[in-house]
Amino acid sequence: MKNLITLAVVVVVGLVAFNYFKTGELTIIPGGSMSDEAREVNRLRGEFRQAAQVYRQAERTAGLSGLDTTSEAEAALNTVDGIERDLKKLRGAITEPEVRTEIDDLLAEIAKYKNDIR
Repeated sequence: MKNLITLAVVVVVGLVAFNYFKTGELTIIPGGSMSDEAREVNRLRGEFRQAAQVYRQAERTAGLSGLDTTSEAEAALNTVDGIERDLKKLRGAITEPEVRTEIDDLLAEIAKYKNDIR
């Protein structure tokens, strides 16, 4: 019985973590009430966080083992640049103030990240 409860808790935590990284929401099942623009912003947020994680992993691998991971780091930075470009283009077409605020917050997060790694 304990194993079944533990498995259920692990599955729920896994779903919440997966949805958070993909949509930016702490939910078990992603909400369907978001606009298409908000979904696009959340998708771009997830891609940014994934690219940042790839960059950090490449940095760690290079530091620990001395392997050349410049191509992985460069690819991650190119992805971040593409996300930033997509957000700026999307921001011009947005009419919802909440989504525009989310875009501004994400652009600020990207700018801070780029400043921190350089």
